[in-house]
Amino acid sequence: MAEAGSGGSPMRVLVTGGSGFLGSHVAAALAKAGHGVVSYDMAAPGPEALVTLAAAEAGDVVHATGQTTDLARLMDVCRTERIEAIVHSAGIVGLETSLAQPAATYHTNITGMVNVCEAARQLGMARLVYLSSNAAYHGGDGSPLKETDSVFSVVQGNPAGHYGTTKMACEAIGLAYASFHALDVLALRVTAVYGLGMRTPMFIKPMVEGAVLGRHVRFVTGGPMKRDYTYVPDCARAVVRALAVPAPAEGAQRVFNVAAGQATAAAEVARIVRQVVPGADIEIGDALSPLEDVNARMRASLDISAARAVLGWAPEFTLEQGIRDYAERYRAFAGASGSHPKGQAA
Repeated sequence: MAEAGSGGSPMRVLVTGGSGFLGSHVAAALAKAGHGVVSYDMAAPGPEALVTLAAAEAGDVVHATGQTTDLARLMDVCRTERIEAIVHSAGIVGLETSLAQPAATYHTNITGMVNVCEAARQLGMARLVYLSSNAAYHGGDGSPLKETDSVFSVVQGNPAGHYGTTKMACEAIGLAYASFHALDVLALRVTAVYGLGMRTPMFIKPMVEGAVLGRHVRFVTGGPMKRDYTYVPDCARAVVRALAVPAPAEGAQRVFNVAAGQATAAAEVARIVRQVVPGADIEIGDALSPLEDVNARMRASLDISAARAVLGWAPEFTLEQGIRDYAERYRAFAGASGSHPKGQAA
């Protein structure tokens, strides 16, 4: 099996979902690291993604329109752009969305993973990095989650619904391609990724952005909800590292936790935002809604020792530093775009 990007050698990299939140940050980080980057997405990048991509000082990121469920289009773009590796971040995200659209979640996420594996296999690519999630875990006892912890139960479904089930299944698909087709696949389990351009609220988005805009931010419930909040530049750096490390030896680990390594309650996030943004007006209830209670079952800190040892990666931002940087970046973005006036936020 060939080494992928050994020593950080530049490659032509396709980033699926490159117009999205995490995908745009990954594309920018890869371009800044010297890789040639093609963003493959059904939509053009929005205003926040454009700001993120503009930070890719090493060169332009090419945009190609397409869906991962369209194998013919995916193969055509990979051939035309001479793609050597794929970072797969596209997909339907979130517990609530997956419960409302189960069939679409399975079709998009599972078919998309099979197709990127097929493209990488048929074209002999150096590596496929799959952006998985802590949602793949089946839940635990509150102890830090390790990659070897259970992702399946014979009693009940994944606490993250169909979304978590697809993450679990996509990891298994990637590992099957690695075992039986010599495809060099690595999966990164990211969690509670936040920063400029984030779409899933996770409390932190309305807190930070609402505070910057001078809004009153109110949550009826959610204070005890813990997440291992991970700043998006740290996640993007982990992808850059995952492309650079040598191919794992036979039988070596291919799934890695990428997180801050510390679960923090939403009430504590509110306290930090109040400290970072003077005048921040945030209130959050001290109970959990029924859906939050279900979601909380899979929430714990992630053990990142394997990522440190194998990928040579560790987070650079503390939660306070990440929130401060996020607030500064959003303030600049909102000022440039003439964002919303003061008001109520929830």
